[in-house]
Amino acid sequence: MGFKYVVAIIRGSVLEALEARLASLGVRGLTVSKVRGQGEYMDVLAKDRLVGHMKIEIFVGESNAEAVIDAIVEVAHSDVPGAGVVAVMPVEKFLHIRTRSETLSDEP
Repeated sequence: MGFKYVVAIIRGSVLEALEARLASLGVRGLTVSKVRGQGEYMDVLAKDRLVGHMKIEIFVGESNAEAVIDAIVEVAHSDVPGAGVVAVMPVEKFLHIRTRSETLSDEP
């Protein structure tokens, strides 16, 4: 089984709810970073056009990827511009640095 790398840029206001939802799905590891950027929505009147969001990064087994993606979209959905994005990429290799071993199971 392989892995997927799921990256989501979301509003900070939904982070806590998303963390709880991912935990309920059994997601054991994720990385969260504060980011600033400019996307489709832009405040042209602001001096600083960059908007603050949260970036979530998750390595997940292929069999669980759709459930994780669906959870992110469901929790973070909003009709307001700038609600966020989700990207999914294949993972060629997944190694644990401590053990120097490649993970062969469906979950990291």
